[in-house]
Amino acid sequence: MSKKEYLELVDRAFEKIPEGFHETDRWKIPIVRLEYEGKNTIIVNFKDIVDSIKRDEKHLIKYILQEVGTAGNIKGNKAILKGKQKLRTLNRLVNNYCETYVICETCGKPDTIILKEGRSHLLVCQACGTRHPVKL
Repeated sequence: MSKKEYLELVDRAFEKIPEGFHETDRWKIPIVRLEYEGKNTIIVNFKDIVDSIKRDEKHLIKYILQEVGTAGNIKGNKAILKGKQKLRTLNRLVNNYCETYVICETCGKPDTIILKEGRSHLLVCQACGTRHPVKL
């Protein structure tokens, strides 16, 4: 086989690779979508965010409410926060939450679970096996 034939075969093979196959980001931190109803802020895609990060919805809402210093609750697929909150602030909080409670510190992958061992909680990466203590 000549070099030219070989390169043609390689080019044909690359053309058959599906689009997006080489992308390394298979998971992205979810983006918050808001609606305002009177003096309340509603995270309309709260359930989608919780499903995407695979964490307990009560823990995420507790984290958000503590950080913004307000009251709120979960109603169906939505989270309702008292007062008007900024989109940028809530997106930053979801990012911070994911960096602390979802993404592995060692390999940077989101393939983690939170396990309770005794009185402490550990963020355990199922990709690389690393275990990091986290405060809940």
